[in-house]
Amino acid sequence: MSSFHDRHLLVVGAGLAGLRAVEGARGAGWDGPITIVGDEPHPPYDRPPLSKAALTSDEEPVVPVLRSCEVLEDLQVRHLPGVRVHGLDTERRTVTTSAGDLGYDALVIATGSTATTLSGLTGLPGVHVLRRYDDALAVRDSLARSRRVVILGAGFIGSEIASAARARDVEVTVVEASSRPLKRAVGPRAAGRLVGLHAEAGVRLLTRTTVSGVRSSDRGVDAVELSTGETLTADTVVLGIGAQPATAWLAGSNVALDARTGGVLCDRTLATSAPGVWAAGDVACVEGERREHWTAAGEQGRVAGANAAGAGEVFAAVPFAWSTWHGHRIQVVGETTAADEEERGDGLVVYLRDGREVGAVGIDSPAPIARLRRALAAQHVTADA
Repeated sequence: MSSFHDRHLLVVGAGLAGLRAVEGARGAGWDGPITIVGDEPHPPYDRPPLSKAALTSDEEPVVPVLRSCEVLEDLQVRHLPGVRVHGLDTERRTVTTSAGDLGYDALVIATGSTATTLSGLTGLPGVHVLRRYDDALAVRDSLARSRRVVILGAGFIGSEIASAARARDVEVTVVEASSRPLKRAVGPRAAGRLVGLHAEAGVRLLTRTTVSGVRSSDRGVDAVELSTGETLTADTVVLGIGAQPATAWLAGSNVALDARTGGVLCDRTLATSAPGVWAAGDVACVEGERREHWTAAGEQGRVAGANAAGAGEVFAAVPFAWSTWHGHRIQVVGETTAADEEERGDGLVVYLRDGREVGAVGIDSPAPIARLRRALAAQHVTADA
């Protein structure tokens, strides 16, 4: 493999995907300079704890860094914190930032996503989203002072925040626009079991319901008006209604975006439409699909960084996600929507296609989920051979 000693790898986005891109490039032989740019003042950190332990801890949580300062030094990476990106010129191979222009020979886009908001709620005291460490601190502080919380969205983030609020003995109502939680991620039988976890924990779940208005005062939000005509008193409102790829800075570049998801279009090597540019993590749309989970972000980052160094790898990981609701471990593996559902014992719902297991949702079922995940991974290896 040719030397990259005089070439510069620029990674935009200092989350898991960005850090793994640095590690993937170094592992594949990139020996030139690497810069990783992040718009937060913190070193690269792990996001899953933000909606879990960070909200329930009695003490203020520390930043859950992914790697120590010593490891980052060993990687010989220059980290630029608190720097915002504004534009990309792929002809000149330059990224415009708040700290000036940064040139590159190879670029990995790992800017993640931004929380979806609702008009009328944005900026109100007591209304929160949860994507970043500072968001987690604000939500934690608000939960500690609240008696009634309304959470918009019954997905992973909304349900984890509901769990944290109930652990603090806060009254919780979750408002979900669709007919069931995680409708785009799991089938109706698995969703029914997840609804049961909320009910057992004392969470009120309203489905097929949206927000029609909000009442506020000088103190902030006071109540949420629903499409059903009901009004919910609230000290805190948290929005967990999804996230959008952080691609605004790519406007005017020739990096193609997916019309349906808004993500950066990639092939299985994570290469984009622009030469010398790869993408990974929540911002990436690989062959029409965005995988917005921790395991995918990490593996995509590694593959993108390695391929920037000429490795020629493909992203072929089995879909996998996990969550914790009211003390129960939720795990989702494989394909869990367009398949037949079969309920089994020990909190397991299996998904079948032509009689073959293609996915599962487990509640406190780590062993069968692990076995199926290994089997599906072996099938992927065979298919790609």
